[in-house]
Amino acid sequence: MNFKISKSKISEPLSLLASVAESRQSIPILSNIYIKAENDLISLIATDLEIELSFKVACENIIEPGETTVSAKKIFDLTRSLNDETSLEFSLKENQLIVTALKFNGEFATLPIQDFPVVEIDNFDLETQLNGKVLAGLIEQTSFAMASQDVRYYLNGILVEIEGSNVNLVATDGHRLAWASETLDKELSESKLILPRKSALELQKLLNLFPGEINLSFSSNQILIFSDEFRFVSKLIEGNYPDYQKVFPSGEEQILKVEKSLIQTALNRASVLSNEKYRGVKFVLSKDNLKICANNPSKESAEEEISVDYSGDDLEIGFNIGYIQESLSVINNSEIDFVFFGSENSCIIKNKENDNLVHVIMPMRL
Repeated sequence: MNFKISKSKISEPLSLLASVAESRQSIPILSNIYIKAENDLISLIATDLEIELSFKVACENIIEPGETTVSAKKIFDLTRSLNDETSLEFSLKENQLIVTALKFNGEFATLPIQDFPVVEIDNFDLETQLNGKVLAGLIEQTSFAMASQDVRYYLNGILVEIEGSNVNLVATDGHRLAWASETLDKELSESKLILPRKSALELQKLLNLFPGEINLSFSSNQILIFSDEFRFVSKLIEGNYPDYQKVFPSGEEQILKVEKSLIQTALNRASVLSNEKYRGVKFVLSKDNLKICANNPSKESAEEEISVDYSGDDLEIGFNIGYIQESLSVINNSEIDFVFFGSENSCIIKNKENDNLVHVIMPMRL
């Protein structure tokens, strides 16, 4: 194998592949990427046995076809240290991959290609097309609420729910819930699948870099997303996602309208003196006024009042300040609505101009 290619062509694929490949695997080959050069194309593949990500990169300078596997992290670390215009040459010599760039010459250890696992593709029940940027946006607006290492394994992922022409994404860790929806220009058969946590986060990064039209197919335990540039395959979490509709609070609404930047900066200041373990913050509401209070076991405290649009009853309610901050960070609007249903019930945070994004946060006793 011998080919030359510019850093700009492979830097983004290598960054994503290095993220998928497992650096602390008990199976050494899983920390490697598979590289194959033939027919004016460079194929690059990484897998952790749960996810497989592959790219095909055009290359007009393949001197000799061939294939090998090499450490994903080391190759990525090398390429990101170079300028985009830099040309790299890859060649195989006595079971080592030789990489040269400018005056750099590196010899990388390889592992046998026959040890590299290939994910078997299922027969898929549903196939459709979506805009990658839209799906990436839905993941961004919900993925922060996923659980991590919860014994309720189905919470360690994100629910993708297709209802006719609507695609809904839902994530919850039992203390908060994020729901986002997008309406397509076509009807699809109703389906539900749970995308694992790592798969959702890797897919978001992938689609942010390749935001065009994508093809999406899935079966009962696998999803396939592909375009002309990449192919992404992931196992799904088996099981039934809880009925998230029951989480949405109901009753008499008391709505607070506020500028996002105003409340964000106030919360950032309050978080400095909040309890590091419990992260509590208290909202004290009165007409057109919000007082934000925080304290910690060292008898330090913070208090700040901001002007808001609120005409409901006087109210005191506590929250995990980090949950509020994370919600605000993914709502792309200058004005935010907080909908309260009393001090004992969950609160809804949403984009003032868009009902297709709703975050639910449980209250916290302070």
